Amino acid sequence: MSATKFKKIVFVCTGNTCRSPMAEYLLKKALKKKKLRGFKVVSVGTKARKGDVMNEKSERTLAENGIAIGKFSSSPIAEKILKEALFFVCMTEAHKDLLMELRWQVLRNAGEENIENNVYSFGELVGYDVPDPFGRDIEAYRCVYDMLDRGMSAIIEGLDLKNYALPTRKKIGEPGKRGRPKKNVNT
Repeated sequence: MSATKFKKIVFVCTGNTCRSPMAEYLLKKALKKKKLRGFKVVSVGTKARKGDVMNEKSERTLAENGIAIGKFSSSPIAEKILKEALFFVCMTEAHKDLLMELRWQVLRNAGEENIENNVYSFGELVGYDVPDPFGRDIEAYRCVYDMLDRGMSAIIEGLDLKNYALPTRKKIGEPGKRGRPKKNVNT
């Protein structure tokens, strides 16, 4: 599958080291569990510094829940992502307001006239914003993880990701219909 077929879903927080990376990995896990293919899930920060690592408490909380992150590097919001993403999910309404303005400026400057809104807050889709645990103890990170995890089904449903997913592939050797239908000999 070429990279152009992937639909990009972007989580947004402030530093891209705590909340949005956890959301990124949780949505990847949820999409895999529901067998929804064709998405590239990433995260960015409104004030992120390129190359920062994930907060150790976020990483620890993910690991406690069986999610290994491998290599993670924070990313600031780039013009390219503002143009390409299918959906943005912001941790708070304030992030949403900022991102909408940035995105609309970029698209207007690129000559776009009919700009659809594809920027949502977590609260719009799930019913609550996600507070920043930065500087707090591990329990705050676990609480944020639980909030994010509880919201993944609502995000998948609210963004109608089943509608955007690629068809599932048959596994080799999986039974399927082939050839012409059999004639009913009893008619």
